[in-house]
Parts: sequence; structure tokens; C-alpha cells
Amino acid sequence: MRNKFILFYLLCCVTSFAFAQTVQTVKVEQKPLVLPTYEIGMPDANSIFFTGRVYQGAQGHIYPYPLYDILTDTKINKAYNALYLENEYINVCVLPEIGGRILSATDKTNGYEIFYRQTGIKPALIGMLGAWLSGGVEWNFPHHHRPSSYMPIDWETEENADGSKTIWVGETEFRHRIKWSIGITIYPDRSWVEAKVKIMNRTPFIQSMLYWANVSVHTNANYEVIFPPSTQFGTDHSKVAFTRWPYGEIVRRSGENVHLAWWKNFTSSSRSIFAWNFEDDFIAGYDHGKNAGTVHVANHHIVNGKKFFLWGNNPSGEMWNAMLSDNDGHYLELMVGAYSNNQPDYSWIGPGEIREFTQRWYPIRDIKSVKNATDDAAVNLERISPDKVFLGFNTSAKFSNAKVHFTNGTETLFEQTIQIDPATPFVKEVNIPVDTKDADMYILLTDANGKELVSYRPVVLEEKPLPEVVGPSKRVNEYKTVEELYLAGLRVEQFHNARLDPMSFYNEALKRDSNDARVNTVVGIRYARKGEWFLAEKHLLRALVRLSKDYTTVKDPEPHYYLGVVYQMQGKYKEAVDQYWHATWYPTFQHSAYLALAQIASLTEDYNAARELVTQALNVGGHDTKALTLNAWLLRKIGKEKEASEVLKQVITIDPLDYWSLSEQSILAGKEATFINKADDQRGEGIIRLQELLELVADYGHIGAYKEAITLLDEAIRVGEPYATSPLVYYYDGFYNLKIGNKETATRLFQKATAQPSGYCFPFRLEEIEILNTALQANPSDSKGFFYLGNLYYYLDQQTKGIEAWENAVKIEPFFARANRNLGFGYSLAGEIAKAITVYERSIKADASDPRVFLELDQLYEQTGKSAKERLAIQEKNLKTILSHDDAVIRLLTLYNETAAYDKAIKILSTRHFHVWEGGGQIHNIYVDAHLLKGIKLLNSKKYVAAINEFENADLYPENLEVGRPEGGGHSVKGFYYMGEAYKQMGNQEKAKSNFETAANVKQDHRILGLSSDNIFFQAQALKELGEIAEANELIQALKEEVKNQLNSPTSVDEFSKFGEDGSRTERLASLHYLNGLVFWFEGNKTNARAEFNQSFQMNQNLIWPKQFLNN
Repeated sequence: MRNKFILFYLLCCVTSFAFAQTVQTVKVEQKPLVLPTYEIGMPDANSIFFTGRVYQGAQGHIYPYPLYDILTDTKINKAYNALYLENEYINVCVLPEIGGRILSATDKTNGYEIFYRQTGIKPALIGMLGAWLSGGVEWNFPHHHRPSSYMPIDWETEENADGSKTIWVGETEFRHRIKWSIGITIYPDRSWVEAKVKIMNRTPFIQSMLYWANVSVHTNANYEVIFPPSTQFGTDHSKVAFTRWPYGEIVRRSGENVHLAWWKNFTSSSRSIFAWNFEDDFIAGYDHGKNAGTVHVANHHIVNGKKFFLWGNNPSGEMWNAMLSDNDGHYLELMVGAYSNNQPDYSWIGPGEIREFTQRWYPIRDIKSVKNATDDAAVNLERISPDKVFLGFNTSAKFSNAKVHFTNGTETLFEQTIQIDPATPFVKEVNIPVDTKDADMYILLTDANGKELVSYRPVVLEEKPLPEVVGPSKRVNEYKTVEELYLAGLRVEQFHNARLDPMSFYNEALKRDSNDARVNTVVGIRYARKGEWFLAEKHLLRALVRLSKDYTTVKDPEPHYYLGVVYQMQGKYKEAVDQYWHATWYPTFQHSAYLALAQIASLTEDYNAARELVTQALNVGGHDTKALTLNAWLLRKIGKEKEASEVLKQVITIDPLDYWSLSEQSILAGKEATFINKADDQRGEGIIRLQELLELVADYGHIGAYKEAITLLDEAIRVGEPYATSPLVYYYDGFYNLKIGNKETATRLFQKATAQPSGYCFPFRLEEIEILNTALQANPSDSKGFFYLGNLYYYLDQQTKGIEAWENAVKIEPFFARANRNLGFGYSLAGEIAKAITVYERSIKADASDPRVFLELDQLYEQTGKSAKERLAIQEKNLKTILSHDDAVIRLLTLYNETAAYDKAIKILSTRHFHVWEGGGQIHNIYVDAHLLKGIKLLNSKKYVAAINEFENADLYPENLEVGRPEGGGHSVKGFYYMGEAYKQMGNQEKAKSNFETAANVKQDHRILGLSSDNIFFQAQALKELGEIAEANELIQALKEEVKNQLNSPTSVDEFSKFGEDGSRTERLASLHYLNGLVFWFEGNKTNARAEFNQSFQMNQNLIWPKQFLNN
């Protein structure tokens, strides 16, 4: 049985779920929920470092999390620990084990599900880490989708004085170490589902974040998305395109305008549209078939993002629907963002800052649509004929003797006192004068005391031009000023852009002005984040040279503050204190600087001085749970336990999931700070809980509370997994024991650390640099310690140090498989291919069961020119391992196609279920290639019927490949062209012409060049066969111009790419050279064509078609 854990205090305070319904109007309970669930495989134990992956328009980091990319077709009935909230109107279910998402919220008045309710758990590869579940409400922070949305997280329940009940869910995100907690609350006599969101930057660094609640709803041909009536425009991801709303282009540049609010109209592809609306508080959706819907209301000044996403009413949408649910139908995402109005759109959160905001959803029914909504009510006003309107109100609570007022200017058209509640909406058709103008109508609902509940006056919009789109960044040498370079680099950082390096902008700025204070400050902060203290100090001091010229007191103390951080992290406390005191002179960093000064004073056990300092910190940041808990710890240290207890109660009101305060509560209750085992406790477990423990002991470590840290670590080890098998737990424990002089104990703990399994040990904290280096000084033969240190350095972008640490690991233990793999990975990215191959081969000798190692090694073999035949022999010799992972199988299939072993490829493609990433689809390209190339081979052998069969198969989209037919027909042009060729050679001119016409008529866009843009060439060839020479030449000329333009801008990349669809820069250039070769081929210049094909193939040997033409 897996161990589950919770702090002692949580056990003392855990809420009883046996509430009597007859007494309380809100019920909260915990009970098992059995759901059919598709199992996922074990996560990848390898370190998956960032190499430029684009995910949701931003950096797609995996490390320090594991990769969960093995999905299965094994379906089991799994019992989940479900948490429920219920009142008279609404029933809500939350699943902490799947990221704390809301699984369902049912309107009890009519049975309508206000969120998409999954009746089974069927993950797909959509999440940042892989496995992801659709439906309900997913909490996304600090990126979209958040890494842990398919992982167990912590939870707690709370009874509130007003009779409401709350389920809290939350975690500390690994990479940015920002904590978030969300309280999901149901109130007596309200139909709200409320989310109170708290985002806490507990780090000393400014961070960049976004927040989106990903709300799913059931959708169908009757479903309408409702943006506020004042919305004129919608925008795409990254604001690179705008469309008019509600009538606009269904596909960009198509010229086809439809009503964009209706799911049924998206018949060609998926789509995201963000409302260009920053003045209204609501967004809604309505199912006209069920005459019910969902409303979201929040303060638009903070919750400023409104968006919908749909897969659409099309073949690809049907495919994704089947991939994500067996029985529950189509869904649409009705998302809402806070501090973010787009994806990606990030804002800065300062050190010690807490952001809080509230969102409310409630069901609506019978009112046909929504024109305005508040926390209290939603209203609809529709003119159904020249002399008649429809009025509708739905409230979120019961209002007796409410009053409806409907006027036309000063004239009252209708007035009525009504009884209204969530189960009893008010609807009415009212006659009006024919000449009544929409803009003169006004509808109002008030309570019995005259307080406005909701109102609406029809909006008359003046047509405006589309807003200006966001353009790509310029090349660094094209920026005129240092300020522009600074801001360009800062934007790249802020938006976590995966395609651009902010340092390219900063370095150019420093080349022009090496002492620029702004640039040196941001560069210094970047180096500090990576633990490169010397370079951080160098740039921050340089910033101060400029700022403090002529003994000027700086206006912005940011360099002082971050120098304090740099010195504190190195243990240079005197220097840190001097810099922090400078930072306290101005409000920007007062809170964080005073907190750091209090930490340093605590280290020297000057508790009274520390108390004064933390009090100063709280004067300017009174909600910072870290500062409050430090204050409580200090009060306990000086014997003021009662005061300490009161402070800790305050912390719990801010964040019921604050581990440090709960630990301190347990100490005040006469217990040791402890994690304890309780088998029936169903709270979060595994790696998130483990990392929460390490965050907690790091908090103690920063103030010299080493004994408390040791107590927590020792107790966690006694509990068992995941703590007792975590190397980091022992390293931390040994490190803190050294701090208090327990050298023998530390030595024993360091030895235990190296005895633990190395899988899934992914250090990521700056503090761990010192901890691991200290452990290695004590035990220099610890190969695993060097391995972990290498992981940490490499993650922190200190690649050289990372490689050196891995080299030390394999010197000590030559056949340490994972260390060899990581070393090979590091060598390969450093361009040392021969060395990389050597250590990869050694990794396989040590452990031939890891498919990722074979995959990465084959990529290196390809770079060195090793033949496909030789590489295939290695793959087939290790077929069992290769077949254990889709990515490795894709590599195998590519080799089968390259070696003309088409039947072997087709056999696997016909029988294996591939699980495709969102934004992926390479597997279908391989499928098409296998059938087309086999068909061409048969065609060349004059086996026409068999060839046609293969060409027809190439146009299919088998369900097992999880790729739907895209807009534009995918690769169908090639298939129809070659079928035309086959029929032509058979002498069947009628069918030849028919297929050439089909090929020629598939819609293409020569302005979007990608790896499948060779369709344009095959269209031109088809047109030539049809005698449409001028049209064919026009098509090729347009392609030629676009290829020329893009080849003349070889450094350009799509910085707004959502998933990196255009490939790497080298891949894109290879594709362009291939397309250029096709242009030459069409023009009859075979010599130049072959030169282009050869260059394309040398740049990307995965491109099989240049090779096909070269062999033709």
C-alpha cells in the first residue's frame, strides 16, 4: 500500500465529513468515486532538458518534472478520492488526484452540467508533461496548461462563519517556486461556484506568470459562445491576427465569414478566439437545445481574459473527441484569464507579492441568451419582432418582491414585481411600439429595496478598424536605441519565448553601452537566477556604477536588492546586509529586503533584531505568509507562544495549505515538526508532496532552524516512500546535520543518499548547489551525487559545469547508464558528436532497455552519415526496447521508409495505436510516405492496380494514428496526382483527368511554407497534365517568390508558433531548399534541382522526398 502523508496539524484539524443535511444548507463530503480510467505508463526516468520546445506559444520545459508520455489502451475501474460541495441549487465534485480540477458542477434545478462532465478518465498528450484530461475546470498557472494538471496535489476543507464551505487545492510549482491555492466555495442559498485564487511569490525573485481557468462545457450544434455585446473583435494567440465579432473569418485569410459564436460553424479546423473586451465582467455560453447555460463573472480589471477554444465540427474535431472521451461528446473551452488576456500573455509578480482575486460561475436557464451578468443575476433582452421583445432574468439567489423595470427613454413599457430564484427564472414577451429604437431600451432588475441586481441597455457599436497586430521582433542590429533592445529582450523574457534568446538583445545593447543600468540589472538578475553569482555580481555592480555616478543616491534600488540576494545565497552576509539596507530606502523592495534582513539576523540567533526587521517587512507586506510564519517562529523563540499562535491562525486564513505555518502549529501544540504516515489519508502524494517537504525545510534552513529541518527530514524518512527513497531528502538531512556539527551523522546520511535509486531525482533549487557540493566534498566517490549536480547545473543553464559533473560521475562509475546518457546529450548539444556517440553506446551497454537512448543515439548516427541500413540493423536488434515507446517506433518507421522496407512500416502503422501530441502528427506523414513510396515503386514496375491501391490508402486517416484530416487535404494532392499518373499510364484518360483535377483543386496557401508545402508543386504538375500551363506557371512562380523571400531571411523563425509547427531553423531551411529544388525541377533545370535536393537532404536527412527525387 502506498504511504500517504500529512502534517500533524492537518490531522488535528481535518474536517469531519459527517454533516447532517437537516442542519446545514451547505454540505461538504469526501467519498470514493469509481471512474473508468485509461492507465498511463511509468513516467520517463530520464532528465528531459529544455532544448527550445515550443508549448502553448511559450517555453515547453519538462525538467524538473518527469515526462508522462506513455499512454495505454488498458481501461480499469479506478476509485478516486472525490470531494463534494452541495447546497439546494448546485452539486460540485473536485478531484485532487487529477490536479485539483473541478470534475463537475450540476445544476440541481434542471440537471444541467454547467461544466463538461467526464464519466471516464481518458488522457491524451496535450499537457506540458504529456498526459492531460479534458473537461471540468483546470487551474492553469504559471503557464498554460500547468505542468501538474494530471498529478495529485494537496487539499483541505474549511467551514466558514457565513455557513459556506470551501475545498482548498494548491501546490508550489517547481520551476518558479511560486505557490498557488484556490478555494472552491459553495454558499447557502446561492447557485455560485466560487473560486478564490491566491498566488504567492515566496521567492526572492521577480517572476513572470499568467493564470487561466480552463473551463470546459458540453457543446453541440445548438451551442453559442456569448462574449459581451460591446465586443467588436476577437484575436488569435499572441495577437498576431484579429477578426471581427461575431461575424468574421472562420479561417484566417479564407474570406469566408460566418457567425463565430456557434460551434457548428467551425467545419474546417480548430480555433481559439480571445475577446478583445476589457470593459465587461462576464462571459457566458448557452445550449439552445437544452435552454440552459453557464455564466462567469469577475472583476474585468484583474480577470481580464475571455477566450474560447474548440476542436470544431470537423473530422479532426471528431478525432480529438474520440481521443479524449469514450461517451461524453464534444466539448468547448470557455476560458477566463487573470493578469493575462492572451496565451501567451504574461505579467510580472514581485518577490513576496500575493495576488488574490475571485471568480464566480453559475448556471442559467430558460432565458435564451445573456446580454449582461453580475454576481446576482443574468439578463437577456432580445427583439423578436418589430413590435415585441423577449425579457429574461436568472438570479443566483432567491429574491422576493424583486422588481422588473423596462423602459423606452422616459416611457415605462413594462413593470412587474416578481418572485425569482435560481430554479425560477423570469421570462416575458412584451409588446413595444414599432418605432422603438434599440438604443433607447433599458431593462433593470432590482431587489425589494431598490438595489440594482442587473441591468442592460442595448449596445450600438460604431464600426472601427481592426486593432494593430503584434509583429515579429526585429533583428538585433535593426533596433535603433539601447532602450528598444532592452525592452525587446525584456518582452522575450516576460513571455517565456522559446524561439528567441533575450541575451541576444541584451548583449547587443551592452555592446553599444556597456554600463547601461537597465540592461546590466536584468542581465545580473538572469545570472542570479542561474546561480552564476560572479557574473550576476559583475553586472549588478556595473549598473550601480552608472546609477550612483557622482555619489547619487539611486532612485531605483533594484540592483542593491539583487546584490543582496546574490551575497546572501553565497553566505556573504555582511555584504548582503549592506545591500539590503540600501534597498529598504524605497517602497519597491522594502518588504523583500526587510524579510531577507530578518532571515540573516535569525541565522545569528539575534531574534529580537530579527523580530523588528520582520515587523518592518509586514508593515509593507502584511499578507506574506512567509514573513508571517517567520514572525511566529521568532515569537516562539523568544517565548511568546500565545502571540505566535495568533499569528499562525492569521496565516491559515490566508492560505490553509501553508506547510510552514502548519509545522509551527504542530510544535506549539507540543509536538515535533513532523510529516507522519496515515494510510487512509487521501491527500496529495508523490513528487509534489516530496518537493513541498523540501521547500519547507529550505525555509527553515534560510533562518538557521536546522534542528527543525532535521526533525522533519528524519520523520519523513521513517514514514517511507516517497521520502525514504529520495536521495535529496538524505542530502538535505546530511547538510543540515553538518551545520550543527553532527559530522558522523552527516557522513552516514550522505552514504544513504548515494544508495538510493537515481530515477526521478531532478534537483532544481539554487540552494541545492551548495547542498550537493558539500555532500561531494564529504563523499567524493559519490557518482550519483555528481550526476545530480550535473542535472542541476545543466537545468540552470550552466552547461559546462553540468557536463563536468557528469564526466566525474562516469569516471567513478563508467557504466552508470543515466549519467552516460546525460553526458551524451550534453556533448551532442555542444557539438561534440563523436564523444556523444561513445558515451551513448556505453549507456546502452549498461542498460539496453531505454528507448530514449536509442532514439537520441540514432539522431547522432544520422548526423555522422551512418547509413540507414546500418542504423536499422541496430534498431531491429533491439526491437523489444524500440517498440516500447512511440517516438522510438517513429524513428524505426522512418528508417523502414528510407530503406524501402515499406511493408514492414505499413504493418506497424496498421496495427499499433499511436498516441499523438497536440500540435504533432508526424506519424501520419510517415504513413503517407510509406504508401506513396510503395505505390511509386509499384507504378515504376507497371503494377498499376496495386499502385493505385497504395495511393488511395495514402489518403486515409486511420483511427489508430490519431490524426484527423486537416483543412487543405494534408498530403492528398500527392496521392491524387500519382493516381492520375497511374491511370494515365494504364490508358484510362478519363480517370487520369479526374484525379489530376482533384489534385489541382485542393485548396493551398503558398504564403504558409512548411514541410508539406510540396503539395503546391504537385498541384502545378497536375495543372500541367490538364493543359493549364499558365495557371501552373503562376502557381510555381508564387511558390518561387515565397521561397526566395524566406531563403533571404534564413534567421527568421515563427516566434509566435504555438507548438513549434514550423520546425527548427535548420529543418525549415532544409524544407525551403527542397521546395526550391521542386521549382527548378518544374522549370526543367534538373541540375540545380538536384543541388537543392542534395543540400536539403544533408541538412535534414529525415526528409525522404528530396532523396526520392535524387534517386529519380
